[in-house]
Amino acid sequence: MSEHIKAAMRVDPYLFENEFMSVKFQQGMPPDVGINGVRVEDVIEVAIAKLETYEAGPLACLENREAIQALLMAKDALKRRRQRRMLQGVFNTMTPHVERTEDVLDEFSATGA
Repeated sequence: MSEHIKAAMRVDPYLFENEFMSVKFQQGMPPDVGINGVRVEDVIEVAIAKLETYEAGPLACLENREAIQALLMAKDALKRRRQRRMLQGVFNTMTPHVERTEDVLDEFSATGA
């Protein structure tokens, strides 16, 4: 990530603007403040859609397909985070979720017994 983007996000983590674009991220929990910006997932969707337009035309290439796959993986990771937060009852809160639940929620035996 370029330094100017990092610097801008440190100043205001909910807004990125430059000469060519403006991205306003959700600030606050939607149940409390309503929808007032985009989610990271929304930005990923825009990037996927743009790459798909390249793939539908003369700019189709392996690198576009690889980038689309990487973005789909990122989208999936964020979906799993959301599901884990819901499962743990911390969705739409500022409470951190537990990253590993299988040891806590599941019986485990190294021998399978």
